[in-house]
Amino acid sequence: MNIDRLQELKRKLTNDADLSDIWLFYMDHFADHPEFTDMGEPADNEYLNAVLQKTCQQMFDSAINISDCLVIYIAPYHLFHGAFLS
Repeated sequence: MNIDRLQELKRKLTNDADLSDIWLFYMDHFADHPEFTDMGEPADNEYLNAVLQKTCQQMFDSAINISDCLVIYIAPYHLFHGAFLS
C-alpha cells in the first residue's frame, strides 16, 4: 500500500463530484490493505454522526436509521474512515 495516495484520496473526497471515481480509487488503493485501517483508532464523533444523518436524509428524502457504525480516525492525516449500515 502506498500511503502517499492518501493525500490524493483526501483531495478527491474534497473536490470530486463523481462518487464512483472516489469509490474506485479507494477500492484500488486502500480497501484490501489492513494496514490502512490499522493506522488509526476507533473513534466516536458526534459532528460526523450528525453529518452522516443529514446527508443520508437528503440523499434518500427521509430519515435513515444508521446502525453498526464503525469509524476509525487516522490522526496523522486528520482523516475519519469507516462504514455503517442503514
